[in-house]
Amino acid sequence: MLLFCSMISSLSAQVSFSGTNDYGRLKNFVYDTATPNRVYATSLDKHIMVSDDNGVSWEILYTASEYAYLAPYLQQMKLTNNNTALSFIAYYGNGNSLNNITVLDLQTLTVIKQYSMPEAELYQNFGSYDIADENTVFILANGTTDKAYYTTNGGENWTKVFDAVDFEGVLVNQTVMDPNNPEKLFIVRNGGAGNVDGGLLVSENAGQTWSLKLDGLILQTLSINPSNSNDLYAGTGIVWAYLDQHQALYHSVDGGITWTTVSDITWSDGGMDNVPFIAYDPNNANHVVVLGDDQIAVTLDAGATWTTTQHEGANAGNAYFLGEGVAFNPSDTNEVFISNSHYGYKSVDGGVTLAKVENPFYEVMGNMEIINDGTDQHLMYGVQFGYADRNLTTQVETPIDVMPLNEFPMSGQIYQMRADGDIPGRTYAYVSSFMGNSLEVSDDYGLTRIPLMSSWDTQFTAADTNPVNHNIAWLATFNGESATLAKVDFSDVNNIQPEYINLPYSGDWIYGLHINSNNPDEVLVTVGNRLFKTADGGTSWTEITSGLQDLVLPNIALSLVQNPLNVSQFTMAASNGIYTSLDGGATWSRIYDQMINKVEHSTATDGQIVGIGYSIMDILPKVVYSNDGGATWTEKTSEDYYNTIFVSGAITFSENSADVYIGTLSLGLLKDHIDLSTLGNTKFQTVSNATVFPNPTTGIVNIKLANGATVKTAIIYNMTGQKLSESNRNTIDFSNLANGVYVLQIESPDGRSESKRIVKN
Repeated sequence: MLLFCSMISSLSAQVSFSGTNDYGRLKNFVYDTATPNRVYATSLDKHIMVSDDNGVSWEILYTASEYAYLAPYLQQMKLTNNNTALSFIAYYGNGNSLNNITVLDLQTLTVIKQYSMPEAELYQNFGSYDIADENTVFILANGTTDKAYYTTNGGENWTKVFDAVDFEGVLVNQTVMDPNNPEKLFIVRNGGAGNVDGGLLVSENAGQTWSLKLDGLILQTLSINPSNSNDLYAGTGIVWAYLDQHQALYHSVDGGITWTTVSDITWSDGGMDNVPFIAYDPNNANHVVVLGDDQIAVTLDAGATWTTTQHEGANAGNAYFLGEGVAFNPSDTNEVFISNSHYGYKSVDGGVTLAKVENPFYEVMGNMEIINDGTDQHLMYGVQFGYADRNLTTQVETPIDVMPLNEFPMSGQIYQMRADGDIPGRTYAYVSSFMGNSLEVSDDYGLTRIPLMSSWDTQFTAADTNPVNHNIAWLATFNGESATLAKVDFSDVNNIQPEYINLPYSGDWIYGLHINSNNPDEVLVTVGNRLFKTADGGTSWTEITSGLQDLVLPNIALSLVQNPLNVSQFTMAASNGIYTSLDGGATWSRIYDQMINKVEHSTATDGQIVGIGYSIMDILPKVVYSNDGGATWTEKTSEDYYNTIFVSGAITFSENSADVYIGTLSLGLLKDHIDLSTLGNTKFQTVSNATVFPNPTTGIVNIKLANGATVKTAIIYNMTGQKLSESNRNTIDFSNLANGVYVLQIESPDGRSESKRIVKN
């Protein structure tokens, strides 16, 4: 299977990385050996980044995923194929059969090799790997029991050379192949002090037989001098639980036969007491960097002397902690990149002192909201289990409850936040505690909050504020079976008594909640796929269904907004499209027919609408927009946004344009400036009720258009954008194509078109 490769295209030209450098995280640094100052790294998931100025600025080089809706974590990236390719583990999750080792050619940015687990271990994970050449690979399979496999024919056949069951079930931390002799293998084992487990297994014959060294020691890692295979270092694993062991570095100068303890390194007490990574400078073997859990030891003279630098480690989220990798500049031995559990760091003195690698790539979480303060607009988005408040005029960003990387909330999740965009600073937060959840209000973007009510419900789904009395809020929560709707008056903060509103039906989520700006007793509420209206402040309700017949279960309304330039118009984003009403919600029509999570009307020009669809299961994200009230739409797909995962989104408008902010899983904030004065390329406009079947397919795919229309054109593209075939038939033959994922672009006789993802099996 080939990985999906997303190149930076002209369609993404207006998409910018808008995240702050405060939270940027990169891992798996690798220097290019042919191009000076070129460095590769990975984001927190599927993107390989590149810097051509020695880490000052970064761009996306490659996006890895066979399926655009999946986000594998890229691990243990290395140079291979005589330094012309990058290899890495693509990790899709525990026991996922998609887990693989990929080799990416750096000239063509194409996958030239992919290794999957041996069939017997298909649902285990790659713990570590070494590649001598395309044919010879040594891997660790982590699973119920650890095993090591070896191949000399590129993975067509694997030989099991180690099984932990045969060694009392002791876990394995690393497998290593001698870079100068692919038949010499090492297995670094965990275990307990004083027992026969643990230690280092060494094979001189490709795993046929093994000898045990460093018997009984808990070991984490091994590194071999690339220019002298007799020179090795090994580091201890987590030893704090075993009183007769200590954190240590061991050295061998005879290929691992005998070992001595390095005594010149200063080890601290109280951490995890392990040595997770050791690296030789491939261009200067006298330079070795040893990464401890919270200290780094460096030698520039082949171990004659060592400099140890103590870091705050687990005690500070902005400090080095638990090293994962080292990259040495081929042009300057003093320049080193260090990957670890926190931020990426760079050193200009060989690894002795560190400086954070500035970049805007990080995980966005939680909700994203736009708040108007009367003069400026504020963007609020979730990061590191708190929220950031960015003034979009000054670009000044204020952290609200943002946690350092060494801290986590009790629930393990970011608290849920909703905002009232028209009240300066107004946010509502749903914060977990031992005594249930506290729903709180703030008028300073969440810096200070007042508790309003407590609840054991699991989700906080919607909030709106009385437009006449800002001390009254309507708040919706959900407990997994039914919704709760409460009206809370907090004029007297010492006597807050929630009024619970009875709905005709509450057995689903409330995502849409809107109080009429001219009449606060008139409220619209969506409950699942049903819409209710009250004209008396919640005493009685009328279900509004006219035009919503398409919004049937399991479809659900996801947001509800009022057109600020036409108070009679309401628009709803739903799991099967966008609906709008021009008569205050009495009747509705569907104006877009695919899932959208958030929709907004322009505040400047009537008729301009923008919607955002998030990444959910195998549903790809998108941005859609219209300048004619939804009669026609332009669609931007996940390919226009580097095939990243959408977590949240928000929209601001200017005259004939919109800025769409997208919170991503690993690229921080993306900002897309969209011109609304004209619609985009019609190939992204939506066909009404176009369906394709069967999908996945083994050959023929049928296309069905509204009213039985005949397809005008149907074009098959591969996932790199290459056109493969074109037809004007309603049946398309995929049988002559290799198994994989394709894009079928369908144009109807009226000139409107849509792209469908087709899986060929």
